[in-house]
Amino acid sequence: MRDVVREIVSELAPHEVLLLDGLLLVDDDTALRRLSSRRDREPLGFGLGEAAALVTPVVWMALDEAARQIVSATVAAAGRRARGWLRRIGRRLTTPRVLPPLTPGQLEAVRLRVAQLAVESGMDDGAAEVLAERVVARLVLSAGQQQDGEADSRAVASADDDPRDGPGPDEEDRS
Repeated sequence: MRDVVREIVSELAPHEVLLLDGLLLVDDDTALRRLSSRRDREPLGFGLGEAAALVTPVVWMALDEAARQIVSATVAAAGRRARGWLRRIGRRLTTPRVLPPLTPGQLEAVRLRVAQLAVESGMDDGAAEVLAERVVARLVLSAGQQQDGEADSRAVASADDDPRDGPGPDEEDRS
């Protein structure tokens, strides 16, 4: 998820990379608190009121919501006993959230949420749509790259395990 945020911010709002670099030093929950805080004592030095149209909070919050919804759906499907166990484990985790490959319906929900958050933060409708489309495009690319990597590793593993292969050109015949 952090890679997606970084790529989009670098491309569409390079002036925010310094802000993002500071957020990448803390865990996701702390970063979200800082991004959504409107208090006067803001750790970043300003609240979203002063920087109304930042790309970083829009993208980070929308992707975090998507990740949480996917985990919630998975937990609900896993059953009551597993839900309590996963909730306790989830509270202890401080690793960055990861988005699995998303279904077309989930991608559309992310697109709509990014556009909504962008408009709420002060972006005009056109810029909000461009941002939303870029986020979805990046998520689709990530999913494709993951699938290609898995297919490549399976192909290499099956080629290495082929019993029909004789000794390679560098190997001696030990008969």
